[in-house]
Amino acid sequence: MAVRKLLVVILTALLVGSVVPFALASGSENSTTETNEVPQEKVVAQKLIDNLKRLAEVTEAKVPENMTNSTYLTLAEEHYNKALSEFQAGNYNASMVDALMAMHYYRLVLSEIGAPMKGAGANVEAQFRAQVERTRAYLRYAERLINVAGEKGLNVTEARELYNETLEAFKLVMEDVRSGNMTKAREDYEVALQKKAELDSALKELRLQMLHQNAEQVVERFLVKGERAIQLANRTLSENPNPELNETYTAFLELYTSVKTLADEGRWDEALNLIIEKRDVVKEFQMTLTRGRTMARGHFKWEGNFEKLKELHERIIHDGRELMKLKREGVDVSKAEVQLRSAMNEYKLGIRLLRTGQPEKAKEHFEAAVTLLKEVEAFINAHS
Repeated sequence: MAVRKLLVVILTALLVGSVVPFALASGSENSTTETNEVPQEKVVAQKLIDNLKRLAEVTEAKVPENMTNSTYLTLAEEHYNKALSEFQAGNYNASMVDALMAMHYYRLVLSEIGAPMKGAGANVEAQFRAQVERTRAYLRYAERLINVAGEKGLNVTEARELYNETLEAFKLVMEDVRSGNMTKAREDYEVALQKKAELDSALKELRLQMLHQNAEQVVERFLVKGERAIQLANRTLSENPNPELNETYTAFLELYTSVKTLADEGRWDEALNLIIEKRDVVKEFQMTLTRGRTMARGHFKWEGNFEKLKELHERIIHDGRELMKLKREGVDVSKAEVQLRSAMNEYKLGIRLLRTGQPEKAKEHFEAAVTLLKEVEAFINAHS
């Protein structure tokens, strides 16, 4: 019985966070198992992107205008664009590796034109080694999840095979880098990414199966945390009326009521499916509740116009819809989509900086978002 209780605790820690945002669902310190790794990857990826941008600027300033046949430059720009796109899509592991590949080729370009950078090869290898170490952290999480699923009686044969194949694939990439064979490293990295994608899919299926094995506990946890969040939202709205919070609060309250009705009838699987289906509603409510609490308590002072921030957010949403229309019409919107994701990222970063009392830095990111949106909107107008 003690072992069974321990497994339920571990499952709750591993599973609830993947369906219900941390502030609403987590009641245990152990539930940070997965969430602690992702932010670290994002921070490292962001630093690599920043370094890559600086290296690209240095290279661009040194490359002669008539240098148009450089294979290294073509590959550098290709990986540069992929790194940016993957970062904005939230694929931080892929972004880090492509950023490193771009840096490698930019350095080769500089060597071509007589501006070598000392220690470049060793630096690339060290950074690739760090990337592999971060991948191993992800694989340690995967191994824990597979072990828990196996103890719960689920079939984990396929997931365990994919785990072993993914581990070996990333080891091979590291061996390529150590041998200096960057072309093979790139090819093997594509294989490793495919294996990781297959593993991700298998892990997702295991999480869903385990969720349904523990549907009652997960739903009850959602209802307890959801009730507290509703009470908090009511207090926040009474202190500082906020249309954005009110809108997401209404949507969440509707979801909460539906889940509670199903739970009262003992329809736990249906209630769980509804939570999974509407997880975006939960996420949006959490985000606006956090912003609303910060503003109501005066955690930061902002002399700017909050209506302008709301308009900026609405522009991002509107432009996203317009790009989807163009995409359905057969227009290639890939570049504009990257710019739009970048604008959204700048907006979110600005909001986070406001919360921490850094309005001047926040302003820089809001202005960057506006600049990106102008380019997106110019593209939309040109194809409408």
